[in-house]
Amino acid sequence: MKHAGLLAVLVSATGFAATADLRLVEAVKQSNSAAVRTLLESGAGVNAAEVDGTTALHYAVSHDDLKMVETLINAGANVKAVNRYGISPLSIAANDASAPVVEHLLKAGADPNTALPEGETVLMTATRAGKTDVIKMLYAAGADLNRKESWHGQTALMWAAAENYPVSIEMLKELGADVQARSNGGFTALLFAVREGRMEAVQTLLKLGANVNDTIQPKRAQPAQPARMPASYVDNNVNRGRMINAVSGLPIRAAGPDGTSALVLAITNAHFALAKYLIDQGADVNAAAQGWTPLIALEYARRPNHGKGLPPPEATDTYDSFELAKVLLAHGADPNARQAKEINDGQRNYQNRVGATAFFLAAKHADIPLMRLLAEHGADPNIMTEDHATALAAAAGVGIWNVGESAATNEEAFEAVKLAYELGSRDVNAADDFGFAPLHGAALRGSAEIVQFLADKGAKLDATTKDEGWTPLRIADGVYYTGTVKRGREAGALLRQLLKARGLPVPEFMEDVDYGTAHPLTRQNAAR
Repeated sequence: MKHAGLLAVLVSATGFAATADLRLVEAVKQSNSAAVRTLLESGAGVNAAEVDGTTALHYAVSHDDLKMVETLINAGANVKAVNRYGISPLSIAANDASAPVVEHLLKAGADPNTALPEGETVLMTATRAGKTDVIKMLYAAGADLNRKESWHGQTALMWAAAENYPVSIEMLKELGADVQARSNGGFTALLFAVREGRMEAVQTLLKLGANVNDTIQPKRAQPAQPARMPASYVDNNVNRGRMINAVSGLPIRAAGPDGTSALVLAITNAHFALAKYLIDQGADVNAAAQGWTPLIALEYARRPNHGKGLPPPEATDTYDSFELAKVLLAHGADPNARQAKEINDGQRNYQNRVGATAFFLAAKHADIPLMRLLAEHGADPNIMTEDHATALAAAAGVGIWNVGESAATNEEAFEAVKLAYELGSRDVNAADDFGFAPLHGAALRGSAEIVQFLADKGAKLDATTKDEGWTPLRIADGVYYTGTVKRGREAGALLRQLLKARGLPVPEFMEDVDYGTAHPLTRQNAAR
């Protein structure tokens, strides 16, 4: 939503000299009514303008000086005058002045459908300012309630919703505003209110007939949320595959892919109390047209990455996200629903998450409470991604970007590994389609504790990845991965001890970093 600093724009140009007689303009700017009367009586031009086209009437309106406005209008001031920025006195009045000033301008012939160059009408301006008396006055004068501004195709009702003005919403609807109208990006007034976390506006709109299961439906197709990184993103430098969720377009919290439901939009923006309200009003807890369910969206909101890309959403209320997870499950959310598309959340990720369940993601993010809750509600810990990555491997570190950036610390990840194993994800040698097994993930993390746990459960110590030929020890000694060097000396020392204890060859430590071959994600997507 735009907020035009109309007065600031006017003031910014007042230092320029002009050849016209600007004594009247200066007198109005100084609120010197006596000087104004004297100048008008002496024949000063009432429509004289500064170099940018701003007149005395513009300034009188910006001061909300009704008597000055009356005086200038009676002297013949042009109420339709616009400056070089396309700003009229009525546009200023809708934002800065009182209803009587607006009334005088309208009676003097101001156009109630006056708009700024980008299409913001005076009705939109008044709506954003929460001026219900002005809204009613403009409508009575002929303002178009459903007119859209030209940049984003938004209406006055959408602005009232985003600014959380329930009284204005009710008034606009009563006067004939279309609750179902959509912006160019596919948002209705309800979706704007949901995105901004405006509880009162949402409640009002639902009462007025908005659809609790409304979804984003753009006029023009947005870039697809790819299941895999497109080949155009492949970097030819060795082992520099880029993040799999790199797509163009706005971040999901602002725009969302086609089909994003109101419930998912609320959860994505961490409006958890609002999400519960939507559920109570009948929102579909399994809505997945955007490519993932509300339960999966909640896991992403609970355990985001840190330090790179978009900052994580901050909860806008005191309602606990874990309680929301309980509500979702109590209302029938499917704990085994799988992610159908990659999510464009602006965070770096090195794992194809298509096919992931909420449990898989909770394991990956070391969300221990949610792992337990999901298991209690029937989550299957053995559902793999489409690349056959297991929850155990994800918890161990397969697909991690960096420790400290990705959601879980090594200590948290160790707890997630133990819990995933306890709950049934027990194949310690299950490798994904690129040969990465849980022990490779532990080496990428540099976690000696996870290495020891997996080894105790029978993990193969010398398993190699398919393309790079990396063993867990080779990774621990140092490899170039996700744009940085990964090296875990403690994990490496432990792996050498374990290899020796099992009678396996123990390679010498290699000081040089292994740059290997292209990362399997890069190879995978280049081939498709």
